[in-house]
Amino acid sequence: MQQHVHAELIGGPQDGRSFILPAPGAQPPVGEFTFGTDGAASRVHYERYDRRADGVWRYQFAGEQAA
Repeated sequence: MQQHVHAELIGGPQDGRSFILPAPGAQPPVGEFTFGTDGAASRVHYERYDRRADGVWRYQFAGEQAA
């Protein structure tokens, strides 16, 4: 049973960033998330988009929010 999956961000200020997400059981990883960086004036929002043939989940940029 796989407990972690690889993810990649598409578009927006974090384009190309990749990381590992928890994915308990056979369920897909979280569908969306919002995060900011230290000193950032806004937070970025990404939504699950699709899964590449090599198993990496891709998240599409969905906008920014004031911090």
